[in-house]
Amino acid sequence: MKLINKKSFTVSDFEQGLMLAGYISPINANEVKEKEMLDEYDKQTNKAKQIIYFKRSVLAAEIINELKDEKTFGRIKFQKMVYLCENVVHMNLSEDRYKKFAAGPFDNRFMHSINNELKKQIWFDVKIIKDGKYPKPQYFELEKKENYKEYYYSYYADYDGAIHRIISLLRTKKTDFVELVATIFYSWKEIIEEKQQFTNSLIYNKVYSWSKEKKKFTTNEIDRAIEWMENEELTPISI
Repeated sequence: MKLINKKSFTVSDFEQGLMLAGYISPINANEVKEKEMLDEYDKQTNKAKQIIYFKRSVLAAEIINELKDEKTFGRIKFQKMVYLCENVVHMNLSEDRYKKFAAGPFDNRFMHSINNELKKQIWFDVKIIKDGKYPKPQYFELEKKENYKEYYYSYYADYDGAIHRIISLLRTKKTDFVELVATIFYSWKEIIEEKQQFTNSLIYNKVYSWSKEKKKFTTNEIDRAIEWMENEELTPISI
């Protein structure tokens, strides 16, 4: 019995068949190929975004694990800690995701989804409790909490010392101070990107033009925060 050499049927074969049958023209065939290439690009782009999102979730889990029992740890401080770790350590994870919100640089989409992601992974759950005048998130460990550590050391082994240095420096700092540091850092980066000469006065202008809520910070407080950042090498020119 004679063996038949079977050849796999490709999309290109299908297109050629359609062209021979007169259903599509060569131009249409090119459009099909372009669409396939675009679909594949979109698929790869979405996959890359999912990986970055998961890596950022792992970083957030480490910050929560370290700071969840601190009295000063709340929603705003959590947001600014994620921002500072990503940007001071220069991880290239956030790109232009952070926008100017009243309490400083803020990634709206990430911060509104992170608690659900942590719960989905069975790492942490959060409950909002009444703490004085303001509600405050309280994080609780879930049964698979230790699982995130494997990912953390896989992603952040080279950054671990720097991440924990930032956490240590800001561990007991009040929320307003951490907010101010994050705002100054973002403004300082803008000055560098705009190729302007850094001055404290330029930082004042950027901080006060950020939002009316920044008026709560005096120039002396901004000066002290800048000095602290320089002493601790927590500036954009230190990275």
